Amino acid sequence: MSDRPNRGELLAAAEETLRDDVLPSLEGSAKYAALMVAAAIATVRREIETGEAASRRTLDAYAELYGQDNVYRSGGYADGRIAALSRDLAREIRSGTYDGDMLGPVFAVLETQVVERLGLSNPRFLTSSGYSQPGAE
Repeated sequence: MSDRPNRGELLAAAEETLRDDVLPSLEGSAKYAALMVAAAIATVRREIETGEAASRRTLDAYAELYGQDNVYRSGGYADGRIAALSRDLAREIRSGTYDGDMLGPVFAVLETQVVERLGLSNPRFLTSSGYSQPGAE
């Protein structure tokens, strides 16, 4: 659909209005609530802008650990696959499967998941910490 503004632009405008016009007039718990809403809008906007790229990077890391066929068989959509694979990995870590080897593909999966989540929720932290993230602010 080529209608303008698109979803990301609408969210950016809502976030800007909330931060620039509404927040300055608020105090106390109302200001805190508005900051939480602005942060949620920013996260959703970044998810829309990123599209499937973050999920793809996470699934690629899982493919290095489990193999592409196993990643494909793990479920339907990308988010469902990631959830299923994350449960499997957590169970394997708890059971001690990787006690002797947490580096390599296991570490890559965990690092990728943390970086992708931070890229959506707090990209400034990634930048200030020296991580690079495609699309990070």
